[in-house]
Amino acid sequence: MTQPRGHIAEMAQGHSSPELDHLFAEGRLRRFSAGEHLITEGEATDYVFDLLGGTVALARNGRDGRRQILSFMGARQFLGAASTRNYPNLATALNDVTAICYPRSALERALETTPGFASEFRRVLTRILEAAHDHVYTVGQRSAMERVASFLLYLRSNQARFAPDGPREKSIDIDLPMTRSDIADFLGLKIETVSRSFSALKRAGVISYANSHACRIEKLDRIRVLGGRDDFTQHRGA
Repeated sequence: MTQPRGHIAEMAQGHSSPELDHLFAEGRLRRFSAGEHLITEGEATDYVFDLLGGTVALARNGRDGRRQILSFMGARQFLGAASTRNYPNLATALNDVTAICYPRSALERALETTPGFASEFRRVLTRILEAAHDHVYTVGQRSAMERVASFLLYLRSNQARFAPDGPREKSIDIDLPMTRSDIADFLGLKIETVSRSFSALKRAGVISYANSHACRIEKLDRIRVLGGRDDFTQHRGA
């Protein structure tokens, strides 16, 4: 069976080196069930995970036990890249997740010896930094309703940009694989506040629900007004 090729392989297209060949030869397909950790805080940063499907919550826990979710990640994204010997964050599968696991040492050798691949990798890292800035914007100086609206724009853009088969047009149908607790820990709110905000948006006809894990944006312009922006960085479509 042919090994699936993920986002790291996309970045390597058009570039070649023995070290790059070695990297892909070392990749191993892994599957994780909901609730299973891909990486844990303090674990040695020996591997990088190229996500093929499913949703992962990247989080950090404080000494007092409070959790801050930093990002929701899915297909065509990777995690585990770090400048330290140990992972500073926790990555947990929210549903069934499939990923290619690469040795970090093999990835670093490929980056050192394949300039074109390294350039593409740096570009993606820059986009990850931009996404972190988007998150700070989402949780800063905004009301709960505004944060939830901005969160829906964030999901809408990510679903299009990181679709398993490649970037596609953005949709008004939004997948919600995460719980209200996850959303609260991402937006810096209480669960009850998140639930009230979603309920208020539904009562106002701004969103509707297809099921417990999906919603539809009925009034995109209103969501954009509440979110304080049209869209997030580097996206296709309307």
